[in-house]
Amino acid sequence: MKTIDLHIHTTISDGTYTPEELIDYAVEKGLAAVAITDHDTMGGIQEAANYIKENNLPLELIPGMEVSTNSSLSFFGIHILAFFIDKQENEMNVILKSVHENIENSSINTGDAIKLIKKLGGISVLAHPLEYGMTVSELDKLIKKLSSYGLNGIEAIYPTHSDSFVQQLKKIASRYGLITTGGTDFHGSRKPGIDLGCGFGDMEAPYEIVTSLKEIASTLN
Repeated sequence: MKTIDLHIHTTISDGTYTPEELIDYAVEKGLAAVAITDHDTMGGIQEAANYIKENNLPLELIPGMEVSTNSSLSFFGIHILAFFIDKQENEMNVILKSVHENIENSSINTGDAIKLIKKLGGISVLAHPLEYGMTVSELDKLIKKLSSYGLNGIEAIYPTHSDSFVQQLKKIASRYGLITTGGTDFHGSRKPGIDLGCGFGDMEAPYEIVTSLKEIASTLN
């Protein structure tokens, strides 16, 4: 089975691998696709893409970002993974400047972030649902609310998620017409024990997830 990792951080935010080092490690691990999702920036995407192209590496790179948002529904805020915001460089610079300003001013709420991602032709996914300290019932209510803003998916496959919790998240996703994705939240040595592509060693996210993301993206552009 071809496997992927759609939640990875590099030195562009708070990871310990540079974008190029991350790509080399992903190839070494035999992954079919990865998404670099640094916090509130896509600054490492072009470097990684150029490196793959220049070296003709057998790895698919999905442009991504983890957006920090404020929400009355969670004391610690909510993180949204944004995929396939793939614009020309000048347009992307304007987009990222706007996102940074909103975050710095603590004014970007979750609903607005999801709407912005959609406006830019991107796909929005709720990151690491377990980390918000909610019961399954509370998560259901949260996801229902976020889906009304245009949320596209839930990160169900994650290192700390039990098999039963993954199944519960998949049921919630099905209820609201969302897809499920998977990622390790790899930070290198900043998160000891979490390895690229496999988390604590037993996590697998199938390539079919990328196919689902592409199908959604094709309807947005």
